[in-house]
Order: sequence, then C-alpha cells, then structure tokens
Amino acid sequence: MKRLITPLLVGFLALSALGAPGAQAQTLLFDYVGFDYEFPDVNPALFGDIGDGYQGLGEVPVLFAPLTSNHALNQYTYYFDGLTAAVRINVPPFIIIDYTGPGTITLYEDPILGGTPFDYGINPPSGVAPPSFVDGTAILVGDLTNFRYILNTSTGSGSFEADFEAVGGSQLVNIPLNNRIGWTFAGTTGNSVTIPTGYDHQVDGQTFLKPPTSTRPGTWGGIKARYR
Repeated sequence: MKRLITPLLVGFLALSALGAPGAQAQTLLFDYVGFDYEFPDVNPALFGDIGDGYQGLGEVPVLFAPLTSNHALNQYTYYFDGLTAAVRINVPPFIIIDYTGPGTITLYEDPILGGTPFDYGINPPSGVAPPSFVDGTAILVGDLTNFRYILNTSTGSGSFEADFEAVGGSQLVNIPLNNRIGWTFAGTTGNSVTIPTGYDHQVDGQTFLKPPTSTRPGTWGGIKARYR
C-alpha cells in the first residue's frame, strides 16, 4: 500500500514514535542496550542517507518468559542488520527515515567460561564487532519489518520502531505459534561520551507485545490538541 505522508501526519508520527518505548504493553520479550552504526555508509556526514545500511549490536540484560536465560553462566548479546534507508523526509527538527527489509535481529547465548567476551572495538564492522557478538548459540531470530527511525536534529537523539516476528533460534519452540507475531521492536537513541569511535548512537530498547488497538472516532484537530 502506498504510504501518503502530509506534514501534519509526519509530525504526529514523529511525536508518537518518540514516545513509543515508554508506551509498552504488559508483555515483554527482551530488553537490550548497545550501539548503532551504518554500513555501508554512503555519506558519513549524513545519518540515514538513502542507501545507508543500518546495524546495531550490544547486550541483552533481560529475557522474559517464555524465553529462558542464566546470566550467571552466560552472556547474552544481539545483532541486527539487513536494513537499508529507502525514504528520508525532513520535517524540522525531525528527520524520518524508512528502511527496506526485512531486517534480521538475532539473540545469542555464549558461555562466560570458555566463550568469547564481546568487544565493541572501534569503527565497525571490524575484527571484533560484530564477530564477538555473534559467536554463541542463536537462541532467537526475528524478522524486522516496517522499520522507521525518527531523528531529532535539535538534540541528536531519536527513536525507532519496527514489527517483530519470531522466526528461528534454539528457543523458538518456547514461543507458541500464535504468539510469534504481533511484537514491536523499539528503542531510543542518544549521544554519549562513551560511544566508541565509529558508532553513531547509544541505543536502549525492548521488544514488547502490541496492545490491542481500539477504534474510536476522532479528528486531526483532536489529535493535535492531544500532543500540545
């Protein structure tokens, strides 16, 4: 379906997406923290330029049922890729970037003893990133579709959101067939003095079950008033 975007709709989407990670449903699948970067990077001076690849990696500090984990014995990491910037819309101070996909995110379990400690290194992709994040057992693989990133150019911070579907991994069997779709993969990004060289933002997010969507009459005027 062709996506029609007006300045008003863009503004509403920007405000909604920036608030998405906080508006989580009761059911969570996993939390994650890490950093993002672009590869290939068509124009290093412009984040989200058309043709840029978007990737991220980091730690998974919490996995929720029906996934299982043992952080005393294992380290848990994630890596996502397969996303390419296709549409870039400038609505100051926001830039809205839509990515083609599907992208893929994989969660890994690696023994603390005998495994390889993850290392962000610098200037990814490198000899340690993503290799030190993806050398364990793939416990969950998910497809990411309808991936949208919204950057606030006045603060350098942003947020992203995508549909998540569980499609693979050693723990896929833990998730009932009827619960493998309907998830939202979302996160916020920001600037930090601890961002390693070559990465773009610090990332913090989670994957949660979408709440039911209620249908009710409304107008654009009412929507605008709600976000003033």
